Amino acid sequence: MKAIQIHEYGNSNTLKLEEVPRRSISGDQILVRVHDAGVNPVDWKIRLGYRKEAIPAFFPLTMGQDFAGEVAECGKAVNRFRIGDRVFGFAQGTYAEYVAAPESTAAAMPQSVDFVTAAALPTPGLTALQIIRDVVCARSGMTVLIHGAAGGVGSLAVQIAKSFGAKVIGTASDEDIEYLKSLNADEVIDYKRERFEDRAHAVDAVIDLVGGETLARSYSVLKKSGVLVSTVQPIDELAAKTAGIRAMHLVMRPNAADLAELAALVEKSTLRLRVAQIIPLSEARKAQELSESRQDAWKGDFERGLMS
Repeated sequence: MKAIQIHEYGNSNTLKLEEVPRRSISGDQILVRVHDAGVNPVDWKIRLGYRKEAIPAFFPLTMGQDFAGEVAECGKAVNRFRIGDRVFGFAQGTYAEYVAAPESTAAAMPQSVDFVTAAALPTPGLTALQIIRDVVCARSGMTVLIHGAAGGVGSLAVQIAKSFGAKVIGTASDEDIEYLKSLNADEVIDYKRERFEDRAHAVDAVIDLVGGETLARSYSVLKKSGVLVSTVQPIDELAAKTAGIRAMHLVMRPNAADLAELAALVEKSTLRLRVAQIIPLSEARKAQELSESRQDAWKGDFERGLMS
């Protein structure tokens, strides 16, 4: 089968389209023929070696962790799936024609959801859901400020927070203001033209998807006992203590139950995804370069007809 692999850490030139043996599976795994695979910032961060101290890679490494496809084979201990089922979720090495996925990190796709949409859901969707539902505990009467609200995680966080009844303020660039309004964001701040501190005061929660100075400036806009959660860098514990807030760095936890919850939200049209471009497997380098330039809504289309 064809797969995108790296043999060392480095820039996008390390991504190679190669012929590799088709995966074998263990008892609790399913073999999935991949229709589409999501491209996320974590992919190129792994390629660059940002996580090598915590999670060392064993080369050659097949890239990717999000997929949507059809079950081609089931392990002996698999109970929830059958051959031919449409599934999506998480696995190691999804930039490939086939992937071995644990049953515990895969979910069935509703018939109304297509492969492109399903492949774009796992990483950004679970990140947004776990932030809004489990950390922020969004509810009616709460005000949530979301930095990077037009991105993959941010746009889903806006919609999930609204579904819980919260008021949402989003920061974005001018070209995304109308998009966020279409998602029913209550206010949108153009971060290039104005400081969010001038419009957001005593908010209940801040979701930081940007980091750096944006995160540093966010502690002051929260009310006492408010919550700040960042997905991109560690929290300044002293700043959080001084502000009297709860703060944490969230790492998403892959699991089938949350995937099923996301799929239901998409099926009910509570969530709408924006996929910017579909890219063939052979151009995975381009997909990661686009994501690395902070356009994180891109994904790769690994339809067999696009292979060469």
